[in-house]
Amino acid sequence: MPDTSDLTIAFIRKRPASAGRVLAAMRPAVAAAFLESIPTRFAVDAVAHMNSRPASELVQKMGVTPAAALVRDLGFAEASAILRQIDPAGRSQLLEELPRRLRRDFEMSLAFPMDSVGAHMTTAIATLSENDKTSDALELIKQMERDHVDIVLVVNDKHRLVGAVTVTRLLRRPTHIPLADQLDTSCVTLSAHARLDAVASLEAWDDYNQLPVISRRGEVIGTLSRKMLSRAHLLEHRDGESVAPSLAESMIDALAASATGLADLLTPVSASAPVPGDLDER
Repeated sequence: MPDTSDLTIAFIRKRPASAGRVLAAMRPAVAAAFLESIPTRFAVDAVAHMNSRPASELVQKMGVTPAAALVRDLGFAEASAILRQIDPAGRSQLLEELPRRLRRDFEMSLAFPMDSVGAHMTTAIATLSENDKTSDALELIKQMERDHVDIVLVVNDKHRLVGAVTVTRLLRRPTHIPLADQLDTSCVTLSAHARLDAVASLEAWDDYNQLPVISRRGEVIGTLSRKMLSRAHLLEHRDGESVAPSLAESMIDALAASATGLADLLTPVSASAPVPGDLDER
């Protein structure tokens, strides 16, 4: 028979949204202890399907190190929403445990209203000058591989945008061509203070996966991705609207509402009393 972690991980992998509802129904201290007992990647799967308020209660009950690991691996929009619900002292402790670049991103994000571009942008941007070549841009992108860069921003000596080049275009050009000869100087820029719903319908998203974000002084301070914009709207949908559950989800919720149901889902069982359905699915 699998041990406890095997059973719980199998459940999360098969039904992450239901696992999130189960965790939300538990006492925060108990749910937090459970999250600490399993690998972070599986904890992320479940917490990513929770609303930010109950998720923040669990994070605050966790130890600082495992909580920081969870926040680090969550989607940026989900993690930012959770951090907003945590008291300043606890949030400061969590941020100190994060890699410096990610901590900087969160600190900048939290300085903006939740419905603004600045709250969801990333500061992990690829910037070069007009005199740099295609080869320089491709090398920079390679170094930033983990940041999923889709666009190289060309800036002047005051860090103001001159133009942009997509990775797709760079891959089609000779490596010795200067960036000045392949720029889109009409690339749309976003204000960090703009509302998300105001930029969601821009035609520029048809051509770009990322758009540059500028400060009030005109300096490039980040990019907003189409993927991040989509996540932000999905997050607002989960937090602000009620969606009718399916029959299967309703059954899971009913089970999760009782102590017996929680025990069936999150504790080991004997060989003579298997969890109905779960063992068949594995």
